[in-house]
Amino acid sequence: MTDVTRRQVLKGVSLAAVQVSSLSWAASAYAQKSLSVGGIYGGVWADSIRAAFLQPFGKKSGVELKIEEGISGVTLAKLRQQKGDPQFDVVWMDRVVSDQAIREDLIEPISLDTLSNRVDVVDSAFIKDASNRVMAVTSGYWAAGLAYNTKTVKQAPVSWLDLGKPEYKGKVAAYSPDNAICFPILVTLAELQGGGVKSMDSAFKFMNQLAKGGAVFFGGSPAGANLLANGEVDVATMASSQVWDLQEKGLPITYVVPKEGAVAGDIRIHIVKGTKNKDLAMKLVDYTMSVEAQKEIATRLLLGPVNTKVTLAPEIDKKMPWGEHGSTKNLRILDAVTILDNRDAWTRRWNEEVAK
Repeated sequence: MTDVTRRQVLKGVSLAAVQVSSLSWAASAYAQKSLSVGGIYGGVWADSIRAAFLQPFGKKSGVELKIEEGISGVTLAKLRQQKGDPQFDVVWMDRVVSDQAIREDLIEPISLDTLSNRVDVVDSAFIKDASNRVMAVTSGYWAAGLAYNTKTVKQAPVSWLDLGKPEYKGKVAAYSPDNAICFPILVTLAELQGGGVKSMDSAFKFMNQLAKGGAVFFGGSPAGANLLANGEVDVATMASSQVWDLQEKGLPITYVVPKEGAVAGDIRIHIVKGTKNKDLAMKLVDYTMSVEAQKEIATRLLLGPVNTKVTLAPEIDKKMPWGEHGSTKNLRILDAVTILDNRDAWTRRWNEEVAK
């Protein structure tokens, strides 16, 4: 082989190597531009999460998003099945299910240093484990307060303890343990009477008295809303968003943030343990905390935003779960992990003392 021929062959090999390398890099880059997202609930919630978070993020970052709807319990079951080989990179889950997933080591820690929007976000939005690692970020708060019929109730309730007022006897509805918000409300009732998670007697006695007085207990908020709408009850524990739905139907129902604070729930975004796209997943988490994303989710779902720089239109602000011109200071954000530790025992006690 001549020197010229040898140089031509080597040049061809080099070009081929560059082409193969370029193709490999392109394939790698494309793989990193695809993100699998699960647990975005369904219906208006799924539509809102897409519109507020996923579609804008995908457009800005050029990411292909593979999205799967599903309620939190189903999402947790899939994470368990896929442990070690996750099919999701990012998932949304409600707080109780979220805490269980964190406890089962299904969730990847989140590095705050990589989140550019963190400085404007309330501290309570960063969900930490026992080792003080951030494991999830709240995408928005909902809350349960009190709702009442303005035509039949002469004196509006102002406190959680007002559920026991004699004038409301037989016309009260409250969440049952079928709804996770029941337990934070029980803890609240205990705390207001000198107890707490380690001393729940007063809360169960309170609920027992409501039951004896003819109170109705329900699981889903729509069931409670129906009780109010049909006039079967005059006062109820209720998620704020359900009250606004009733008002839009022309019903004389209004929402009250109790003076002790509305009991908060939240939806959370998580990075799945074992994801191969952690950096990209982190960018999505960061985007959900941005002013534009938080304003959009608040407007669409009436969730309380976690970003303190968000300014809402007056008609949206008055429908926030913490009340008009309120903030997270008007919420009771209880320790969900402690509640998780006790929920089985409290459910048994409810069945024995309240639902008997």
